Amino acid sequence: MMTKFVKYIIIGSLFITSCVRQNNKIFDEGVSYELAIFRKNLIDSLVYSLHFEIPEEKTSEIIASALINFSLSQKEMVILDFKPEYEGSGIIGKLEVNGVSIDPEFLNEHILVSKKYLKRGNNVLKFAFRAGEQSLNRRDDLLYSLLVPDRARTLFPCFDQPDLKAGYNLSLNIPQGWNAVANGGLFKSDTLENRRVNIKFNLTDPIPTYLFSFVAGNLNVMQAEKAGRVINGYHQETDTEKISQWKDISDQIFHSLEWMEEYTGVKYPFEKYDIAIIPGFQYGGMEHTGATLYSDRTMFLEKEATLNERMDRAKLIAHETAHMWFGDYVTMPWFNDVWTKEVFANWFASQIVSPLYPDVDHRVNFVNAYYPASYAEDRTVGANPVQQRLDNLKNAGLVYGNIIYNKAPIVMEKLVMKVGYDNFRLGIKEYLSTYAYSNASWSQLIEILDKLSDEDLKKWSSVWIEERGRPHIRAVRENGDISYKQYDPLERGLVWEQDINSDSIINSDGIGYGLFLLTKEEAIEQFKKIKSGEIDSDIARLSMIINLYENMEEGYLGSNEFMINACDVLIIEKNPLIFSRLLGYISSSAQKYLLPSEVEKCLMDILVQDPDRQRKMQVLRVLAEISVSPEITGYIFKMWENPDNQKLVNLGERDLMRLSYELAVRDAGQWQYIYQKQYSRLKSDLRRGEFKYIYPSTSPISSVRDSVFNSLKNAQNRGVEPWTATSLALLNHHSRRDESVKYIIPALEILEEIQKTGDIFFPKDWLRSLLGSHNSPAARDMVERFLIDKPGLNPMLVSKIRQQSHHLYRYEKGYRAN
Repeated sequence: MMTKFVKYIIIGSLFITSCVRQNNKIFDEGVSYELAIFRKNLIDSLVYSLHFEIPEEKTSEIIASALINFSLSQKEMVILDFKPEYEGSGIIGKLEVNGVSIDPEFLNEHILVSKKYLKRGNNVLKFAFRAGEQSLNRRDDLLYSLLVPDRARTLFPCFDQPDLKAGYNLSLNIPQGWNAVANGGLFKSDTLENRRVNIKFNLTDPIPTYLFSFVAGNLNVMQAEKAGRVINGYHQETDTEKISQWKDISDQIFHSLEWMEEYTGVKYPFEKYDIAIIPGFQYGGMEHTGATLYSDRTMFLEKEATLNERMDRAKLIAHETAHMWFGDYVTMPWFNDVWTKEVFANWFASQIVSPLYPDVDHRVNFVNAYYPASYAEDRTVGANPVQQRLDNLKNAGLVYGNIIYNKAPIVMEKLVMKVGYDNFRLGIKEYLSTYAYSNASWSQLIEILDKLSDEDLKKWSSVWIEERGRPHIRAVRENGDISYKQYDPLERGLVWEQDINSDSIINSDGIGYGLFLLTKEEAIEQFKKIKSGEIDSDIARLSMIINLYENMEEGYLGSNEFMINACDVLIIEKNPLIFSRLLGYISSSAQKYLLPSEVEKCLMDILVQDPDRQRKMQVLRVLAEISVSPEITGYIFKMWENPDNQKLVNLGERDLMRLSYELAVRDAGQWQYIYQKQYSRLKSDLRRGEFKYIYPSTSPISSVRDSVFNSLKNAQNRGVEPWTATSLALLNHHSRRDESVKYIIPALEILEEIQKTGDIFFPKDWLRSLLGSHNSPAARDMVERFLIDKPGLNPMLVSKIRQQSHHLYRYEKGYRAN
C-alpha cells in the first residue's frame, strides 16, 4: 500500500512539473482548462480570509486585504487569477509569502508566485489590494457581489475554478446605518469611529469561488421561523403590500428545504439560509449559500398575479433551494458540466412545487415549462448540446441558455423513467454521500445509476447530452395504429431513444421530444379537433398546441393561420396554463411576424367579455404589446389614464409602467404627458429610477432614440441589465422596424464587449432585444453580413446569434409525407 501511494505521488509530481514546463496555456488570459487541472493537482486545504472597506460614495475605491492559506502537494509555482477593470496588478505594496515580502509579478490576468518562496505543505499569502468592481453591482445605497461563473477573479485574487473549494472568513467595514449579509452567519459587529461599522462573519463550509457572496447597503430585514430554523430576508422594498408577501415567500422556502431534506436524507448542509431580494437583479435568483439572491420582479408580485406568476415564484424558490444540495454541496468540477446543477435544480423544483398546487396537472405544468423553451433554441441552426466543450472559464457564461435549463430537465425525466423512481432516489443519495462538499461530473452520476439499471445509460446519454438538435418525427398510421419514424435533420444518423405514446393522438402524453411533422392539412385538422372540444385531455391538447407552433416556426404552417386558429382556441380554453401558453405563442408570433386584424379583435373580445380577471390581465398585457389598431391603443390609454375608474382589471404599478412604454411608442402626441403622469404616481425611488432610465427609448424623436442607443454602447450605462434589455427592445419595437434596423450592425459589433462586461444571460438578452421584433430581409442580410465579416468570432457567440435570429430565416413551405 505504501509503495503504491508513493508511486502515485511521484506520478502526480511529474504531471505538475510537466504542466508548468510544457504547457504555455496555463498562462493564458482567463482560466484555461490546463491551468485548472494543474492547480487541482497542486492545491488543497484552501481558506480565504478577506476584508473589504466599503465607502459610502459609490465612486470611491474599495480597499481590501487578503490572507490565503493553502497546502501544496509539492513545491511549485502558484498562479492566482485577478482581472480588475483597471490597469495593473491591484496589489498595494508588497506581497507577503510565508512571511517574506516580494514584488508581485503580474501576467495575463494572473499573479505569479515563484516556487522559491513556497514549500510543500502549508503556505500563506498576505496582501492588500484594490478590489475590482466589475461584478460588485454598486449603487448609491446598495452593493452586491455576483461572481458566477468566473467573476470572483474580477473582485479579488483567487484560484477561480469550481473544483478548488474553500472556506471563507469575511469581514466588511461599512457605513453606519447599512446592513450586510454574506455566506457565513454573523460572528460579531463592532461600531467604530467616523460612523462606521465592522462586521465579521463566521467561517463558511467549503464552497467554490463563484458562490462567495455578500450584500451591503440600506437594507431592511424580515424574519421567519419554523421549528427552530430562522430565515432572514433583506430587501429595499417600500410598498407594504409587497412586503406582506414575505409570509408566502418564507413558507415556500421552508417547504422546499423540508422536501429536499426528506428526499435526499441529507439535512440542509450549510449554516444558514438567508436571502436578499435585489431591485433590478440580473437573474431570477442565484444560489449563494447563506445569502441567496432573488429578483424583486419575481418575488414581489402584483396584486392580481396570475397562476403562472405565482407558480414561477414557487419554482424559482424551489430551484435555488435544490441548488444547496446540487451545485453548492456537490459541485461540477468544470463549467462544461454546469448543466448538471441546473438540471437537478429544475427537475427537483418541478417535484417540490407539485404539492403546493394540488389542483394543477403537473404533467401539463412540466411539459409547458420545459418543452417550448427548449425547442426555442433546439430548433435553430445555433442549437448546442447540453454538455458543451469549454476550454477556458472566460467563455463559461456562454454555456448558459435554454438548453441547459430546459432540455436538461426533459432528459432527466426520461432518465428517471428509464432507471425507475426508487432506483434514481437511491442513486442520488449515493451521489450526495460520495461527493459531499466536493465535486462530481455527469459521468460520475451515470456510473452510479448504471449499477442500479439494466440499461446502457452511457450510450443513451451520449445522444441526448453530447449531441445538439432534436429529431424530426413522422407519425405513420396503419390499420388504426400509430407508429413513428424519426430522422436526424442534421444528417448525422442519430437516433434519440425514447418512448412515444401511440394512441389515436400524436404524442398524446407530451413526453415525446422532437418536431412531429405535419402537412398543412393535418395541422388545420388538428386545430379543428381542438376547437370542437374533441380533445378533452389537457396534456394531449397542450402537446398538440406546442407541436402546431413548432410546425409554424419551421414554416410548415402559416403564421397568420396559426395565430387566428390559436386565438379561436384561446376563447374556449379553460386550463390556465394552456391559456397562458397560447397567449404567449400569439404574442411571440405577432412581434416576429405580422399581426392579423382578426387576432386583435379576438383578444379585445376576451378582454371585455371574459369573466375571469386573471385571463383579462394576461390578455391586456399581450394586447398592449402587439396591437397596431389606433382604436385599441385609445381604449388601453383610457384604462391606463384612470386605472381606478375601470373595472376590467386591477392594474399594479409595474403594469402601469409597462403600459406607459407601449402607449408612448404608439402615441407621439401624448409622449410627454404619459411620462409626467406615470412618473408622478410612482411610489418609490427605485421605480422612478427605472422608469426614468427606460422611458427615453420610447421617444418619437429619432435623434433621441439614437442618443439612447449610443449611450447603451458604454458599459457604465448598462449597470442594471434588465433595464438595458428593456430599453434596447423598445428601441427595436415592432412598430419601428424600418427605423431601427440601423441599430443591428453596431449592436452586434459590441457583442464581444457585452459578453466581457455583462453577466451570463446578458449576451442572449441583448440579442433577443435587438433582433426579436425584426422580420425584414434587410435585418437578415445585416446579420449574415456581420457573421461573414467576423470569421474569427467565438463559435459560442455565433450560436447565440443564430439562436436569436432563427425567425429571420424562416420561410413558409409545404411538408409532404412520403
